[in-house]
Amino acid sequence: MDSIQNVALGDKITIDIRKQGINGEGIGYYHKLAIFVPGAIEKETVIAEIIDIKPGYALAKIDAFLRQSNRRIEPKCPYYENCGGCQLQHIDYLEQLKIKKSILMQSLRRYTEVNVETLDIRKTAGMKANFGYRNKSQMPFKNTNLGLELGLYEANSNRFVTIDSCLVQDPIINQTNRAVLKILIKHKMMAFDQMNPEGILLNLVTRHVKSTDEVQITIIISLFKPILNDIAKEIIATIPNVKGVFYSVNKQHNTLMFGKTTELIIGSKYISEKINDLTIKLSPEAFHQLNTEQMNVLYAEIIRACDLTGKEIVVDAFCGVGIASLQMAKKAKMVYGIDYAITSIKDASANASANKIKNCIFVADRVEKSLPELLQKKIKPDVIVFDPPRSGLDDSVIDEVRLAKISRIVYVSCNPSTLAKNLAKLLDSYTIEYIQPIDMFPHTASVESITLLKLKN
Repeated sequence: MDSIQNVALGDKITIDIRKQGINGEGIGYYHKLAIFVPGAIEKETVIAEIIDIKPGYALAKIDAFLRQSNRRIEPKCPYYENCGGCQLQHIDYLEQLKIKKSILMQSLRRYTEVNVETLDIRKTAGMKANFGYRNKSQMPFKNTNLGLELGLYEANSNRFVTIDSCLVQDPIINQTNRAVLKILIKHKMMAFDQMNPEGILLNLVTRHVKSTDEVQITIIISLFKPILNDIAKEIIATIPNVKGVFYSVNKQHNTLMFGKTTELIIGSKYISEKINDLTIKLSPEAFHQLNTEQMNVLYAEIIRACDLTGKEIVVDAFCGVGIASLQMAKKAKMVYGIDYAITSIKDASANASANKIKNCIFVADRVEKSLPELLQKKIKPDVIVFDPPRSGLDDSVIDEVRLAKISRIVYVSCNPSTLAKNLAKLLDSYTIEYIQPIDMFPHTASVESITLLKLKN
């Protein structure tokens, strides 16, 4: 029997939930052992069954409630218990916003020596309409007993959950996905799997831009077949607002979604997003914030934190398609945007030209390589904006910034743990002016934030 510190698999124990973890689970303690309980809420008391034991903690599932939180609500989504895409739908939305701030504070306490109670950590900026916000979906195909289906895989499992309509996705995306699926079934298309090696379908990627009402579809496949030409023609002829249909061959079937290239079958190479007075072109692979409404809040806060007067040189590291860069260029002397994704930089450069913005230069390279090269050319930024992936900043980047004594850093984070670890290495040279959490993904445990750092005198 697997056991540790007085618990064994199958044990049912009573736990007081003390806090929410970074994945949204409730956390309590049993004989000083941390117990992670998905679905439990702070201040609840539950009887939980131990289902897995790890070094230093255990996982448990709720067997019964002895005390329930008054913040507990009935999830709206019929797939919520099985899908795993959302983690907080059972919690009142205003409480979700408080939890996200709390998760941020927990990370800072754990990884830094700063006095968190004295920091200016603001209330999480939330949304009034907090369903239907995702402007892009990536859903796998599956051959089921009922035929070809779209859905998601349950977290940490191979169990497929058929999803007819996802509540956090834009309704237009749900409608489009159903219509595409119907056309694929009509043409007797199958998903690729071991039982059906003749199938070619892997994933369906759909993006909808509200500002122009344009839709872009990419079918991820294991092998191209000419029938896709007929399917694409039918999609663009019968589904409103579809401007382009693409395919991408992913022979490795890896988690990167897209293969080496993405090819247009029919229609336009781009769809357009209008942001303030900018028109932004988006190709299928280019990174674009998944929540358009909160994206505008995010970029406005970034520009506010930069405090530009027209004299500054700005580096926008991990710039994507350049939306923040182009907005900052209107208020700065010069902006350098850096991103390793070649497709994003191509779109960013095209967007600069289309919007007649000449004081913005985009570089397709890794930040770890490009930032030192800029500094060696004696291009010293007054402000640097970081928006790194979940892994955070490489130590070499932090070292370069400290050596260069850049006066202002705006750090956009999607991972409180790596943010706190990076801040711990910056705080001997910088002070935290404030942190603004922003809820980019309501009903999930994801925590986005903007931290303004200023160089110490």
